[in-house]
Amino acid sequence: VGLLDGTVQPSQTVWLEWLKVAGWQIDFGVLIDRLSATMLIVVTTVSACVHVYSIGYMAEDPSRRRFFIYLSFFTFAMLMLVTAPNLLQMFLGWEGVGVCSYLLIGFWYKKATANAAAIKAFVVNRVADAAMLVGLFLLLQTFGSLTYADILPRATEFATPENQLTLNLIALLIFIGAMGKSAQFGLHTWLPDAMEGPTPVSALIHAATMVTAGVFLLCRLSPLYEMTPDILHIIGWVGALTAIFAATVGLTQTDIKRVIAYSTCSQLGYMFFAIGVSAYPAAMFHLTTHAFFKALLFLGAGSVIHAAHHEQNIFKLGGLRKPLMLTYVLMWIGSLALAGIPPFAGFFSKDGILESAFMAPNGAGLGLYVVGTLGAFLTAIYGFRILFYSFEGKAYQAHHNNEHRTSNIEHSVHESPWVMLAPMLLLAVGAVCAGYLLKGMLELEWWQGSITIANYVHSGLHHIHHTPALAKFAPLILAMIGIMLAWYFFAERRDWAKNWAQAWSIPYAISLNKWYIDELYELLWQRPLRAIAHLFYRVGDGQLIDGALNRLAAEIVALALKGRGLHTGYLYHYALAMLVALVLGLAYVLIGQGGH
Repeated sequence: VGLLDGTVQPSQTVWLEWLKVAGWQIDFGVLIDRLSATMLIVVTTVSACVHVYSIGYMAEDPSRRRFFIYLSFFTFAMLMLVTAPNLLQMFLGWEGVGVCSYLLIGFWYKKATANAAAIKAFVVNRVADAAMLVGLFLLLQTFGSLTYADILPRATEFATPENQLTLNLIALLIFIGAMGKSAQFGLHTWLPDAMEGPTPVSALIHAATMVTAGVFLLCRLSPLYEMTPDILHIIGWVGALTAIFAATVGLTQTDIKRVIAYSTCSQLGYMFFAIGVSAYPAAMFHLTTHAFFKALLFLGAGSVIHAAHHEQNIFKLGGLRKPLMLTYVLMWIGSLALAGIPPFAGFFSKDGILESAFMAPNGAGLGLYVVGTLGAFLTAIYGFRILFYSFEGKAYQAHHNNEHRTSNIEHSVHESPWVMLAPMLLLAVGAVCAGYLLKGMLELEWWQGSITIANYVHSGLHHIHHTPALAKFAPLILAMIGIMLAWYFFAERRDWAKNWAQAWSIPYAISLNKWYIDELYELLWQRPLRAIAHLFYRVGDGQLIDGALNRLAAEIVALALKGRGLHTGYLYHYALAMLVALVLGLAYVLIGQGGH
């Protein structure tokens, strides 16, 4: 907090000498500046809320002790990541959150779907991290160090024409690692499946820890990325594609947690395309506000699931407004912040990103602005789709399918205990106030050099105060229209949504099946790899290796069977054999002497 209010200066502390090889040294220590301090506050605040909430949510789980061990280790790994003074120590925390995500997503390991989701998250992130490791090796070879203090001030010095290809490759490979961790398009497939873990896990992963690590790392390496404008362009469009992809998919999903998961994916896309137009402060500002309202939405969804006997299908929920009035109000706050309605936090941070894109030099961000504005419209629709389907309309009995039992869920559900509601109230305060209170984060000077931008005077972020009124308010107007459409389609006239889905069956199927990305990966990667593995198993292993060894073994057995006939057990047979051998040996010696 002292760092944020200016009473404390940035500091780097070395605890011990970690590695020293051929003149190259890595120290283990801690780096505290405004960037890491911001992440510390976000991570510890949301993590504390999730830990307290989990006391109530996991009260009846027999493995809750193991759950809290994993959860605490997850928080520790993220804190190591954001306070590391070098990329190697950062990578320890980076892999630590990956391992913890595997353990937490597969926490209910007796469910086959949970095991599959955990393995998928682990494998997808290993693919991305392999690229990142290569990038770190190249970075070490180029700069001779992995310490931020050695690399970042020299980025401009190394940005020469002969080094540009190497710098571009380093930036691209590290970005691929960030794509995996932050679930950007192409490496996003693990994120919705991660909903197989307990709901507090989803809140922690999606709000403040694992998925935000990629955004943090690119902002930490801002001097390096400022020297690779071509890679920034790629980052911007990958982020925009992720934002619009996840928003379209969120429109049709039926699992309440998966809709919020795709919302996370979309919001991360906004953060990445902010980085793509050099608006790193806007990306970090949105990361901070998003942590509060996204954690609130996940914990609100957990409250609904807890009350509705673990029912997650929004089509089987409804009529929860009266029995879950406080959760309903809190979900409204989170949804308004997500949609970017003032004075809630999302309005300030999301508009900061869109205005930075609109005001980017030479119109470089206009396309990103259009995509982001369309995404804001869709965000309002799917955000309130959850709210209206879950709390409005006809009530259903979610837990019991027997029609003779009570048919109204109001008779069987009740509000969550205060140990779950209190953390949600704290997060709601952040979802309401964080945007206005922290809007100074959009100023580069606020970061005290922990984020740098080349030619800042000519960047879009510097000119967002001069954004034309139409461009400034278009996302807000579209968001409000989206909320009204969500009300008519999902609260007042639900038959309209069904009719539209039937009339637009092909776009609906594409959205419902997540653009068929998983099916495409299965066609391009899984099936060919399975066929190759089967070929090696049948031909390589079965026929060549096992076949040759089995044939050799069979010949040895046959030879042994034949040789066994020589062992009769009669003494005179052995005496005869010895006599014959003696005669033959003597004959050989005599013949040899006769030759001389």
